Amino acid sequence: MNDTPTEILNIQRDIFSKKTIRERFMIGAETIDFGRELVISNIKKNNPGISEVDLKIALVKRYYENSFSKEELNKIFQSIIDWYHKNESK
Repeated sequence: MNDTPTEILNIQRDIFSKKTIRERFMIGAETIDFGRELVISNIKKNNPGISEVDLKIALVKRYYENSFSKEELNKIFQSIIDWYHKNESK
């Protein structure tokens, strides 16, 4: 979706290009973090009371469902579950 007028995009690009590499990196990192928080919020909204381990599984599924086969995803999910069981008593 691109609903931003070209002249505004040009202004944004100009502002961004004047930032230091560190500032650009931080903007990117903050954007990724914000997006992740939106996904987590949506998962929690649709699954009130979701456990921490199930939230992690839902997050991985949301991001990587189309990148891995079902078998690979199940191995990843089982690894997450195993890790939580191993570390929940610590």
